[in-house]
Amino acid sequence: MLETILQALASSTFFAARAFVPAFVTAVLLRLGPSLPFVGDTELVKSLPENVPHWFTSWACIGLLGLLSAAELLSDKSSDLRQVLDEFGRWVKPIMAALTVLGLLGVTDVGFAEDILGGEVRPKEGGLGDGMLAIITAAFTWTLATLRNTVFELFREGDEDDDAGVQGLMSWAEDVWAAFGPVLLVLFPIAMAVLVGVVSFLLYRMRRRAELKEDASRVACGGCGEPTYTCAVRCGTCGQAVAAPRDVGFFGTAIDRAAPDAARHPYRLTEKKRCPVCATRLPERHPRQACPACAHEPFADPAFLDAYLTDVRNRLPFALLLCTLLSLVPIAGLLPGVIYYRVALVSPFRRYLPRGRALAVKWGVRLLFFVLVAIQWIPAVGGVVVPTMALVNYLAWRGVFLSVLRDEGLQPATA
Repeated sequence: MLETILQALASSTFFAARAFVPAFVTAVLLRLGPSLPFVGDTELVKSLPENVPHWFTSWACIGLLGLLSAAELLSDKSSDLRQVLDEFGRWVKPIMAALTVLGLLGVTDVGFAEDILGGEVRPKEGGLGDGMLAIITAAFTWTLATLRNTVFELFREGDEDDDAGVQGLMSWAEDVWAAFGPVLLVLFPIAMAVLVGVVSFLLYRMRRRAELKEDASRVACGGCGEPTYTCAVRCGTCGQAVAAPRDVGFFGTAIDRAAPDAARHPYRLTEKKRCPVCATRLPERHPRQACPACAHEPFADPAFLDAYLTDVRNRLPFALLLCTLLSLVPIAGLLPGVIYYRVALVSPFRRYLPRGRALAVKWGVRLLFFVLVAIQWIPAVGGVVVPTMALVNYLAWRGVFLSVLRDEGLQPATA
């Protein structure tokens, strides 16, 4: 019974990453475990009864979990769906963790049916009933899933559309963890339990570090004493100018150096989806929105909007030159070139587009992407692939951005 409790609690980290994949892998292991090499020799599998099939290990349940797992893995690869799945999964993951624990106990415990049919939770050797163990596992999963979402939110705030691909890499890592973690937990329960504890601690520390860093990025305003971001141009409460605003890094957080160009700093803040005055995060995916702290509307000023568009356009010559040089490197030059032009030329527009419009543009330019990638490996011809992609993406996203501006009654000064 101790091994079963260990399996149940340690599985929480797998469910914190994915809702259905760990359940699918666990069901397959319980159904096919005795016939699998190495797995069949473990204490957990040896304790299984001869008639393993049960509601959790039936082929119907395994098939359903397999379909749900495939849908989950495919959906999570889209940055547009990932945030929705995270909010949805925060509640589904604990439920699936609890059901998996009940399924595990249903196979390994001959008294499971009596517990359920009798409507009561019968204590086990360790003093825990099936229902109580499921509830504890669900609570632990919910806590870890919340921590995990907080960590992902740090990256999402600064790179909402995953232009750098960091969230995508983290997503693939979670896929591996959720798929192979349950197998390793069966093979090496003690070692995996220790690893699970380390992962849980790291998630907590990452969240705590982010909270401390956010607090450290604010100082008391010299005029009114209210907390003000060090990267802000002015205090959002009293409007007093901030002496030597700090620059913002890739993820839009204040970094320990002065903004190199005071004139461009407001556009830099806006590009990172922060208020160009008080540096507060702008929550909406629309050009027309007011800062939640100081009520400033960045794009309501035609002159500012025109300057913002010009600031992005001025990056185009260097971006095309750099992308041309990177494109001359077959295969290896493709990824850094794509990341650069997405961050420099696409993100300033895409962050302010509604998800539906953004998704339509993304799939439109993706068709061209697949065609061009097919010839990028050819040394001579491949030299124009990445700059062509950069130019097409810039024009497409800028055009849709201008269209949304018009729909919302906004217009640059030179239009």
